[in-house]
Amino acid sequence: MEEHVTFFAVDEDASFHAKFSDLAQDAGIGALRSLVYMHSMERKYDALEKQLQESMKDVEKYKHKAAAFKERVEGLLQDKTKAKKAVPDLGKEKASWTSEKGDFEKKVGDLEGELARTKEEVENSKMAMVGQFEDGFEKAKYQVAFPFLELDLSALDSLKIVQDSELIDEP
Repeated sequence: MEEHVTFFAVDEDASFHAKFSDLAQDAGIGALRSLVYMHSMERKYDALEKQLQESMKDVEKYKHKAAAFKERVEGLLQDKTKAKKAVPDLGKEKASWTSEKGDFEKKVGDLEGELARTKEEVENSKMAMVGQFEDGFEKAKYQVAFPFLELDLSALDSLKIVQDSELIDEP
């Protein structure tokens, strides 16, 4: 036998199917929206991932530069430390050289004084030698004149020479 379905029941069933169809359609639109949103998020994720990779490359590059800079700064700090340690020694060396300079200046002063005294002694010795030469010349004139009293030796001079049998001034 055949079952009879009342109109009201068919109407309820149609209403359910319409609501179900609306719900399915809304669910499909929601799912599409979710898919579009997920796709958009995946693209953003890919872009961010690419940006992260580039940033990581930059970080590596800057790490290398930072390491080189750090090494340079450490070298400069070591040089500074060495220089600071050398300053007291250089101060002592400067004081020593200043002392030596004073000693040398004193020695130079002493040597200049000794040189002046020596020059004076040489000049005095020259004058003494000239005086001895003149005295010796005069003694020789007297010795020659002693046996020959009538001989006139007044023309003789210690600064003259004999040239062509004449006494002339030395050129």
